[in-house]
Amino acid sequence: GIMKKFAVVSPITGNELSEPIEFNLMFQTNIGPSGAVRGFLRPETAQGIFVNFKRLLEFNQGRLPFAAAQIGNSFRNEISPRSGLIRVREFTMAEIEHFCDPEDKSHPKFARNLDVEMTLYSANNQMAGQPAKLMKIGDAVKQGTVANETLGYFMTRIYKFLIKVGIDPSRLRFRQHMGNEMAHYACDCWDAEILTSYGWIE
Repeated sequence: GIMKKFAVVSPITGNELSEPIEFNLMFQTNIGPSGAVRGFLRPETAQGIFVNFKRLLEFNQGRLPFAAAQIGNSFRNEISPRSGLIRVREFTMAEIEHFCDPEDKSHPKFARNLDVEMTLYSANNQMAGQPAKLMKIGDAVKQGTVANETLGYFMTRIYKFLIKVGIDPSRLRFRQHMGNEMAHYACDCWDAEILTSYGWIE
């Protein structure tokens, strides 16, 4: 195999590495009385909202913006479950997908949140090796650090929710996705991260 051919070893321990094997991060199951049909347990919950986008839009009389919320179980075939509740094979996810007009990403309630201060760790700061910065969301949107009002508004809502449930503001930051981790459909994306005993956790 290629690992032995090039004498590839672990850079940390110097141990030999095994040959690559196929590994599916989704749990496989058999469907129906005969079990002839293969199925997979969902690793995410959001896809149901996107698959049903046309129907959801019709429910809203074809108008944007609108939002859909859901809660449910997801399953991931983790190679090595660890880190307490951080990496497990079965977990409950709750999420809201908010759809706005791509031609108009303003938000009517953004103006009342202009002065909310949050710690933002932008992609530029990450690339430059600079620390996260405390910024007012109004300034962040105005400067283009955060892409638009709708995103800025929901970042403030998430921030206020996390503070209300007891998260220490000094251990909370929003980290912007780098270009190489941004989803193909996203123009901007920020993760709320909390500093725990495991480090910064999304």
